[in-house]
Amino acid sequence: MIQKLQRRFTLLVLGVLLVILAGVVFAINYVNWKELTDQAEASLELIVKNNGQRPGMMDRPDGSFPPPWAQTESSGTGDVVLDSQDWDDGEDEDAAEDAASDDKDDEVDGGNHYEDFIDDVLDEGAFPPGLQGREDMAFAANLSTYYCVHLDQQGSILRWTSDRQDLYTDQQVAELTRAVLETEKDFGRVGSQFYRLKETASGSLLVVLDARMEVSRAHSLLRTTVLTGLLAYLVLGLTSALLIRRMTRPVQEAFDKQKQFVWDASHELKTPLAVISANAEVLAGEIGENEWLGYIQSEVKRTDHLVQNLLTLARMDKGSVEAVFRPFDLSQAVLQVALPFESTVFEAGKTMDLDIPDGVMVKGDQDMIQQLVVILLSNAVKYSDDGGAIHVILEARGPVLKVHNTGPAISPEVLPHIFDRFFRGDAAHNRETPGNGLGLAIAQNIMDVHKGKITAESSPEAGTTFTVTFA
Repeated sequence: MIQKLQRRFTLLVLGVLLVILAGVVFAINYVNWKELTDQAEASLELIVKNNGQRPGMMDRPDGSFPPPWAQTESSGTGDVVLDSQDWDDGEDEDAAEDAASDDKDDEVDGGNHYEDFIDDVLDEGAFPPGLQGREDMAFAANLSTYYCVHLDQQGSILRWTSDRQDLYTDQQVAELTRAVLETEKDFGRVGSQFYRLKETASGSLLVVLDARMEVSRAHSLLRTTVLTGLLAYLVLGLTSALLIRRMTRPVQEAFDKQKQFVWDASHELKTPLAVISANAEVLAGEIGENEWLGYIQSEVKRTDHLVQNLLTLARMDKGSVEAVFRPFDLSQAVLQVALPFESTVFEAGKTMDLDIPDGVMVKGDQDMIQQLVVILLSNAVKYSDDGGAIHVILEARGPVLKVHNTGPAISPEVLPHIFDRFFRGDAAHNRETPGNGLGLAIAQNIMDVHKGKITAESSPEAGTTFTVTFA
């Protein structure tokens, strides 16, 4: 029982850990992907506002600007010549000074400098989504590689331009354009490329942002967080299992002592009960029937039955009851127990119906299974109503054994506890239904040994049904 409790606690803790770690991994990657998507949308919005051209370049560390890019577009084929002058911090100081001078005069790239563009956007009083200020807009204006596709009213490509035309071919641009048009959305993603489609007077403008590096980093973050989460799950799970075992050790020790006490007490009670029973029989032979002597014999018999049940549970707990598993005819085993009960049922003024097909085989300990059937039939006789009916049903599929009786229902509060040791419902505490609350606990142990399952259902309309499912 303690092992089962440990397993339940461990599974519960592992389940909670899994949910928490999965939630953390999901949240990290969701926020990262949301930021990437918002940034891509903002960058596309800036380029669209600038009629398909990147709004200049960001400031160099020394405050200078690179020379503007000159783009020569060709129609039809999509070939683009980018006359971009390479530069670095030490090669062309004159060009840097010229660019800085041009910036002061506000004459950079025909007014396409990003500071001028951002000022225009700020004057409009509306930031693109995902941008919070000037620095965000400046960063967005220079994010990743992009290309623009000009389409006519029928969706055919007129021309396309790019700041890195060497990375793409006409076929790639045409395939991406076709995929975007099929989505029928003005913003989205195809593979690692985000797009923004805007209607123009002459047709449409498609701006595509190539975010393959950003998407690759997002995938790398996903792999890293998943692997880290799995490692943390294993470490925390193992630690939790060890802590649970350590915490339940005192409970295990107390339970072991309880089982040992039951075992010792049961053996100690057998001798005085045997002496009392023998003396009562001698007195009965000498004085004949006597009311007080009858009470003594009745209580001795009831106590002896309790001791036998306690010994049975103690043996099962200690593992000293060796179950002999072998195939046997379950149909015949149930009939051998049920048929002798017909006289008991008849004397109680009740009826019993048997629905047991022939040849149902099962693998297990026949003696234990028959003991279980006795327990269930005894319960059915005890707790069925006056003139009630008992039904014993055996189903070959499973196989499944059902023992049903009419009568008062077991309350929903009591039902979950009927397999607990010494538990008896309030209605059972009268002298008309003798018992000690151990029968169903023994039945539960028998099914645990057989790796099977025993359940109970009860309602005022249908009565009570015990269902035994064999593994």
